[in-house]
Amino acid sequence: MNIPLVQNSSTEVGVLENCGHLFPVRFCFNKKVLEPMNIAPWVHEELDPSTSPMLKNLRGDFFCAPFGASDLMADETRPHGSSANDKWDIINIEEDSIKLKLSKNILGAELIKEIKIAKDETVIYQKHTFTGGRGIIPIGHHAMLRIPTNAYISFSEFEFGGTPPLPIENDITLGRSILKYPQQFSDLTKVRKYDDELINVSKYPFEKNHEDLFMVISKRNADLGWSAVSCPEQGWLWFSIKNIKTLPNTVVWLSNGGRYYKPFSSRHINVIGIEETNSFFHLGHKASTENNFLNEAGYSTYIELDHSSDTVIPYLFGAAQIPKTFGKVKSIEENNNGILFIDEFQNKIHSKINLNHLRN
Repeated sequence: MNIPLVQNSSTEVGVLENCGHLFPVRFCFNKKVLEPMNIAPWVHEELDPSTSPMLKNLRGDFFCAPFGASDLMADETRPHGSSANDKWDIINIEEDSIKLKLSKNILGAELIKEIKIAKDETVIYQKHTFTGGRGIIPIGHHAMLRIPTNAYISFSEFEFGGTPPLPIENDITLGRSILKYPQQFSDLTKVRKYDDELINVSKYPFEKNHEDLFMVISKRNADLGWSAVSCPEQGWLWFSIKNIKTLPNTVVWLSNGGRYYKPFSSRHINVIGIEETNSFFHLGHKASTENNFLNEAGYSTYIELDHSSDTVIPYLFGAAQIPKTFGKVKSIEENNNGILFIDEFQNKIHSKINLNHLRN
């Protein structure tokens, strides 16, 4: 397996050429190495030949086009599309960056992936550029974290929160979902289970043996949106920051042993997917581009490709070191050379970062 990578004293990142998944992903704090991203337990096993490359190699973060089911294009039927399943060809590798091109066009568009790191920063910058093409398609990043103990999940202000129309596991012989589907909520600490009991989904894990999903939509008048997962017991904070014009939505996948079928086999546990998207939940190309209750209410659930111009999707994620007294992130403030994470107790942690990546 060929894994081109870039590294410095703070950050190391590679990419699987055969499907574009980021691996390895390592951050270094005072000689302590942090690897927060999930790697599925079956990646070195022999699986059924019909298993998609995306599922076989499931790890880290990858770009999805379409996000979810690929059910409209005659030449692509695999979940999360060609960008998560096909080969990426190296264009250039430099000391701090990797540039690749997807081997297959999507709706006639060429897709370029750029990954960059910077000295003294524990941040991974990504940019995906569609050149040409024509059509509408949901897209998104599929970042996944493995949570060793307890974690706190939070987001920038959102104007919609809810679950999809149906549970992601609807057959009790195959899996188990425990949230109420559908529902809408405005507070992560007051989300309904199937029996209408209110639970706090901002603290994870909140139950064993379940597979659930919800989505929040960033406030439309905001400049940038963010997601944060803090693990005070382990001393780290993971974050993603996005331009909400291209990635307005955050799909949250809570995978904790609730899928009984292969290759999951009830062993994919304590995983959180923080998936920054422009989509109708996880439901794919058709559901996102046809009329649905979100785009009918004015929310974006897809992007439009234009043969005469480029469509650029910037995104970044990173990590910071936190003390055991740090709690749930409540806000992020921009300062001269980075950002301040402020928790529920008014503790502040600084991270060096270049937010211009998201604005250019």
